[in-house]
Amino acid sequence: MKLSSVALCYKILNMKNENLVGDNIRGLREKEGITQEGLALKSGLSQGYINQLENGKRRYTQKTLELIADALSVPVIELFKDTSQRADVPKLGAIQILEKKKSHKKEFALLVRELPHHIVEHYLTLLRLEKELLNRKNPTQ
Repeated sequence: MKLSSVALCYKILNMKNENLVGDNIRGLREKEGITQEGLALKSGLSQGYINQLENGKRRYTQKTLELIADALSVPVIELFKDTSQRADVPKLGAIQILEKKKSHKKEFALLVRELPHHIVEHYLTLLRLEKELLNRKNPTQ
C-alpha cells in the first residue's frame, strides 16, 4: 500500500479536522522553533508552498511530506497524528522505556485481539510503513 493510500485513509477517518497534516506541520515546525522560511530551506521547498500546506490551501504529495518530515526529523506518520485528542505524553528516560517494553507488547497484543480485522490490517500497514521509513533513514540496521 502506498503512503498516499494511508493519507487518504486518515483523511476519511479524520473528517472533523480538514487540515490535520497542515496543522501538524505547523505544530512540529513551531515546536522546533523553525520559521516557514527555515523549513523551506531545510526541505528544499518554497516558503509559499509551506504556507499553503499549513493553511490547507494546497494538497501535499508523498515526496513533499517525506521532505518535510525529514527536515523536521520526524517519521512521516507524525504528520497524520491527531494530537487534539491526546494529552502530551511525558518523555521517558531510556531505562524507563526498557522497563516498560514488555508491558507495552502485552497491552498491544490484548488491544489488537479486540479490534475488527479491517482495523488490525490498517494498523499493520501503518507499522510496515513506519518500519520501512526507519530502515530508509538507518540503512545499516
